Amino acid sequence: MENPEYGYLYMLTTQHPSVNSDWGSLSSASSYDSYSEENYQQNCVSPDNIERSKTRVTPVVLRKRRLAANARERRRMQNLNQAFDRLRTFLPQLGQDRQLSKYETLQMAQTYITALYDLLDARPQH
Repeated sequence: MENPEYGYLYMLTTQHPSVNSDWGSLSSASSYDSYSEENYQQNCVSPDNIERSKTRVTPVVLRKRRLAANARERRRMQNLNQAFDRLRTFLPQLGQDRQLSKYETLQMAQTYITALYDLLDARPQH
C-alpha cells in the first residue's frame, strides 16, 4: 500500500490543508501530481488505528478521488490520441483532406499491414 507507483496514495489521507472542509476546491498551488510519499506518510490514516467498517469517506476525499480519476482518464485519453496520431504518420495518405477517425485509422493500418505482408509473400524466393 505504500508503493509510490500507485497514483492514489493520497486518497487515504485525512484532509489536506489546501482543501476547504466543505467540498472546496484545490488551491492553485496544489496539484494531484505533487503528492509525495512524505506528504502521504504525514497525512495517512493507518488501518491499524481505525476499523474499516466504521470509517466513512468524507466528501472532500470523494472529491479528491474523483478529480484524480478524471486526471488519470484525461492522461490516458491524451496518450491514446497521441498513439493514433503516431500511427497515422506511418499510413499512406490517399489524398484525404481530413484526418482519419480512430476506426478508419485501425482499418487502414490493418489493410496496409496485410498489403505489406502480401508483398513479402509475392517476392521471388532465391
